[in-house]
Parts: sequence; C-alpha cells; structure tokens
Amino acid sequence: MTNKQGNTGFTRGERIAVTVFGVFFGLYVLNVVLGKATIVFGWQTYHLGNVGEFLILLAASVAFIVAALHREAVRKLNQQPDKK
Repeated sequence: MTNKQGNTGFTRGERIAVTVFGVFFGLYVLNVVLGKATIVFGWQTYHLGNVGEFLILLAASVAFIVAALHREAVRKLNQQPDKK
C-alpha cells in the first residue's frame, strides 16, 4: 500500500514560518558555539548571554509552532468528508 497525498507542497505562510524558525535556531546554535569558543579558546567574541539566548529560542519555538498549526489548519480545510 502506498500513502498517497494530493498536495504535499508547503504554503507561503508555512515556508515563512519554517524559514524564521531556521534562522532563529541557527542564531541560537551560533551563539552557543561562540560562547563555548570564548571559554575554551579564550576568544573575545560577542555573546548574547542568558536573556538573549532565551529570546532567540522563544522566537524559534513560536515560529515552529506557527508552522505546525498552519499546516494542520490547511489539512483540515482540504480534508474530504467520509463517504458511507
């Protein structure tokens, strides 16, 4: 059996939300790596700190949730009613 779906493409809203998630999560990872490099190698680099990390991770989480909820809403709208 194959799991066949009609429309597997993402909508514009989903692409924007996933892109925002990727950017913010990438910034979070970069900040963590720079913080570790500051400690290990003694570099004097810019580090956002605890509040900055929290805000970046919060924005990434919100964007991910928005993308998931938008995808679910689109699927509900496109869902065919069961036929008896």
